[in-house]
This record gives sequence, structure tokens and C-alpha cells, in this order.
Amino acid sequence: MENDSLTIRNCTFAFRCKANWDEMTNTDREGKVRFCLDCQKQVYLCETDEELVDHVTKNHCVVIERVEEDENRRLLGDVVG
Repeated sequence: MENDSLTIRNCTFAFRCKANWDEMTNTDREGKVRFCLDCQKQVYLCETDEELVDHVTKNHCVVIERVEEDENRRLLGDVVG
């Protein structure tokens, strides 16, 4: 069930990672969890607001994808909730 009323605004990263998601080791069948060799943590791909909220409340490192001016960017790090 998707909740279209959720919106994440003013999301602040406690730590902004410079690692590359595409170079991380895939750890699950769906390709949404990878292992960062730099920080030795699992990183979770958040494609929806619900996934982001879930992982932030669990204090996970996350990657979120945002489209800015016809350019896709991935932001990696720990989010301050």
C-alpha cells in the first residue's frame, strides 16, 4: 500500500558519503541493499518516502535518488531524523 501523503522535506544528512553505489557489493536479490567497503556498513536504497522513513527510524545508511534539472543524482549517507 502506498501512501501518497508522505513527503520528506528538509532532509539533512548527518554524514555525506563519497562512496559510489554502483561500486558497492550487492547483498540482496532485489538489489536494494549493498555493502560499503569504505565504512563497513550496509546501505539501503530508498525509492519511496515510506522506505526512507523506515530506514531512517532504524538508523540505517541510505541512498536516495533525486532528479534535478534532467540529471539523476544519488545521495548517500546517514540521515538525521
